[in-house]
Amino acid sequence: MTILCPMCLTEVTFKQETVRGVSVFLCPACNQPVPALYVKEYRQYPPVVMSAVGFRQHGKTVYFASLFHLLKKMRMARHWQRFFTIGLDEESLRTVYENVGMLEGGHLPDATPANFPRPTLVRVEGIPHQPNCTLVFYDTSGESFEQPTKLVRDARFVRRARTAMLLLSIPDMPDPSRDLHKLLNTYIVGMAELGAETRAQHLSVVYTKADQMGERLRKWTDIAGYLGDGSIARLAQPLKYYEQMALVSDRLRAFTRHELEADEFLNATRAYFRGVSFSMVSSLGARPQGRDLTVQVMPRRVLDPVLWTIESSLPDPWRGVKRWMQGWGG
Repeated sequence: MTILCPMCLTEVTFKQETVRGVSVFLCPACNQPVPALYVKEYRQYPPVVMSAVGFRQHGKTVYFASLFHLLKKMRMARHWQRFFTIGLDEESLRTVYENVGMLEGGHLPDATPANFPRPTLVRVEGIPHQPNCTLVFYDTSGESFEQPTKLVRDARFVRRARTAMLLLSIPDMPDPSRDLHKLLNTYIVGMAELGAETRAQHLSVVYTKADQMGERLRKWTDIAGYLGDGSIARLAQPLKYYEQMALVSDRLRAFTRHELEADEFLNATRAYFRGVSFSMVSSLGARPQGRDLTVQVMPRRVLDPVLWTIESSLPDPWRGVKRWMQGWGG
């Protein structure tokens, strides 16, 4: 059985070897060790590449840190009776708990370096109406997405993602219509240079720092209300939650067209991707002061992009028999 190596993104057949008296799984392509649980239980927990694409300071690293905080601190297992997560190796455990600790201590995580990072592997089990999987997190500097050549050099993990997660901070965009299209254009060209096909990908558009969108949401009271009512307790009714996610996605698409006037961006997403969904998140709950938090971290809707990514990433035979979203690829 061939397995996607999370270190070099090559599909290979792993063999167990002994290195310095320790039994390990080494990738024959990159010679890097891969967690035993990832290899041994690959079929039960297929990989879902969490590919964060976005400009500098648009909240990619903070979003992942906030997601780890949610998974570990918000007691989701109370609402999903079979839910749990585990890091698959020592580095993944360290990344998760260090990021959670920084947010708990009132500080933002360090900015991500501009290089191809070692992934963080987190197994997820027990999300209702979703297959169990291994989330493979890649995070690299926003500088990597400023030019197609930089994307090819620093962020080649994007070519293995079945869902591309575009993280965009509208408050940090001088001209949202222009900037949305610029990032999308850069991504499409970079993917072509990597020999990849965007039309095989689902595009998940994520508006970060949504708590700072203020005036832009004044006329969009239903969207603002959804963000403000981001109670974890609502996950106790998952199908209702998923239906609401789909409705909000449609409204955010309308917001993108009419409020942001990003018609060219929307038209390009339809032409170049097999489906598009929209979500909005507040990773912290309030604007930080420099690198320090002004209030206790309170993530809102940060799970929505993960649910979209899992649903749109796993093909048969891993996907559930009944898809819980209708019209999600429009």
